[in-house]
Amino acid sequence: MTFLDLFAGIGGFRLGMEMAGHECVGHCEMDRFAEKSYRAMHEPKKGEWSGGDIRTVGAADLPRADAWCFGFPCQDISVAGKQRGFEGNRSGLFFTVTGLLRAIEKESRPKRLLVENVKNLISVNRGYDFARLLVELDEIGYDAEWDVLNSKNFGVPQNRERVYVVGHLRGRSGGKVFPLTGEGEATSHGQVKQIGNVMPTKTRDNPNQGRVYDTEGIAPCLNGMGGGGREPMIVTDGQMVRKLTPRECFRLQGFPDEYFERAAAVNSDTQLYKQAGNSVTVNVIYEIAKRMECKEETK
Repeated sequence: MTFLDLFAGIGGFRLGMEMAGHECVGHCEMDRFAEKSYRAMHEPKKGEWSGGDIRTVGAADLPRADAWCFGFPCQDISVAGKQRGFEGNRSGLFFTVTGLLRAIEKESRPKRLLVENVKNLISVNRGYDFARLLVELDEIGYDAEWDVLNSKNFGVPQNRERVYVVGHLRGRSGGKVFPLTGEGEATSHGQVKQIGNVMPTKTRDNPNQGRVYDTEGIAPCLNGMGGGGREPMIVTDGQMVRKLTPRECFRLQGFPDEYFERAAAVNSDTQLYKQAGNSVTVNVIYEIAKRMECKEETK
């Protein structure tokens, strides 16, 4: 199955989909640092389509693909933001994607959509925005199914709940993907254990700053971090407090070390922390991708 990787970041969707045997035919990413990591990590073949700001992309520019994968910006949806929902400039880019789909003839539209966002997408604005998302997909011909999946159940020790939506183009898609339980028995019952904070409360401008975690537990949900003590901290065997390294954060998102090393060769630690926090978890995408096939429905 061929796929497009939109809002690509560093390619968590791409790696998970390719591990399941699917083929990427193009990607779109406007952050120049993430784009540098993406190209270093995945080495897109010569001639593969790529775009920058999705708002400047036309439907005619896009290569035909069996599936579109995208985690549209979450800043207006996350509980850490102002929760403007789809009225926000960034999370409202979901409708930029559906606008492109509307401009494509139905027989040429992707048969599957794989969409990811923060868990709060289901409840922001009392659920109205999620209902808008489902109505929008319905209007352009997609039946939707969804599930909330936690990365800790898929082989990585990170407490990361995300909602995943799969859209099926009516009459052109295969069977259901969800429910999906995961296979990470070693981490599935793990708990985040905060044991302290190295920053006085009055000096913090973010609740995540300075938090220290017990390595006997699992990691908290990684975010864009951005310095200022937002990187998760742990206590080592020698009772020293240190930040998780960028390499460790990439591992928590399911990226092999060789992929991290390619990204580290072209970006600073500050950018690597941000990129890890903004990525999807590869392991989760892989498990979903294994169930994604595009078959004509029997009529």
